[in-house]
Amino acid sequence: MINKCAAASAIIVVCSLITTGCWDRQEVKNLAIVTATGLDYNKDGTYTQSVQIAIPSPTTQASGGGNDQKTFFVISAKGKTLADTRQHLQQTIHLKLYYSHRRVIIIGEQMARNGLEQVLDSFHREIDMRMRNMVFVTKGTDAAAMLKSPVTLESIPADQFRYLHLQPSGRSTTIMNFDATASSEGIDPTMGAFEVVQEHSSDESATSQTTAPKPRIKLYGVGIFKKLKLVGYLNDEETRALNWITGNITDSYLTTYIPQGHGNVSVHILGAKRAIHSKVLGKTIRMNVSVSGECELIEDGTDLDFSRPENVKLVNDILSSTVKRSIENSVKKTQQLYKADVFGFGRIFHAAHPQEWKQLSAPWSTLYPQVDVTVHTQISVIGSGFAKMPLYRNESSGEVK
Repeated sequence: MINKCAAASAIIVVCSLITTGCWDRQEVKNLAIVTATGLDYNKDGTYTQSVQIAIPSPTTQASGGGNDQKTFFVISAKGKTLADTRQHLQQTIHLKLYYSHRRVIIIGEQMARNGLEQVLDSFHREIDMRMRNMVFVTKGTDAAAMLKSPVTLESIPADQFRYLHLQPSGRSTTIMNFDATASSEGIDPTMGAFEVVQEHSSDESATSQTTAPKPRIKLYGVGIFKKLKLVGYLNDEETRALNWITGNITDSYLTTYIPQGHGNVSVHILGAKRAIHSKVLGKTIRMNVSVSGECELIEDGTDLDFSRPENVKLVNDILSSTVKRSIENSVKKTQQLYKADVFGFGRIFHAAHPQEWKQLSAPWSTLYPQVDVTVHTQISVIGSGFAKMPLYRNESSGEVK
């Protein structure tokens, strides 16, 4: 009898433990959903944290256009540390700030130049931090201004950052990836960059032809970090070169001028490959970078007949030279201006020459500017659509070569 009572008691205890339900549930109506965070460093040594909060749509609102209601608002607070700013932020809103659905984290340029040691330390200690959050840096402005910039197409403004970086000149990273790269030898991390530009819009129906300029967020290449401090940027073209070398060039377009054809051509990159090999020649380290790609002609502004092989070869050579020049300029800029190996040449050298790396790893940041980088490119046009000759040009009159 005693055993039966003990068993019944054990069953009741176990059931009470596994059927407790969502003991830590939080009602949505009591939460302020944070979609983006902006971090800025102030001149007085304090920090400013801004959060972009989504405004729920009313359930009675009809779907369709004509809705001018704001979908978000931004609040900011200063503090001595990032944790201090979060506490001050919470004191400005009666709902609990909820960070688990945050999309992106924007770091102001001044904060990035000051260094990210304290930022990463805070990220690693936050209970509700998602290390897969994307992180970006601003150029020429602070993060708060970036978050307050109006958006047109997205109801959740933070989504525009996630989609803009998908452009060919974009490059994204998560907190986890940035942290891992920054902790690695032989490579310096990058972070996608955005800037705020003022656009003048024309309104023909208005009395004045020009309205007040409106801020708009624009993708601007990547920011380069060295020892967790922002040292500079690569612009759009230089970031494309970075993507060529690192094998991340996808769904991209390339336009170049063909002198012999007296016009421009645009091609769509269908696929690309890259190979990097390292050599030690005496006291010189050489990196041989080979890049190849296949593309399709999508616009022809020349007077060349692409049914003729020599014209196709001519365009291939000029496209290859264009990509080669772009890569060489990008490498040269990182070597001479920033002294930051964003391509990961050191990591490749380490894998190929582990014994030599033991002697070179410590001064790699000083050796990188002296590395001899040789670039070989081969871009091939494999299709020109249904038209081999330029449209609207008369072949019989000699307008087509």
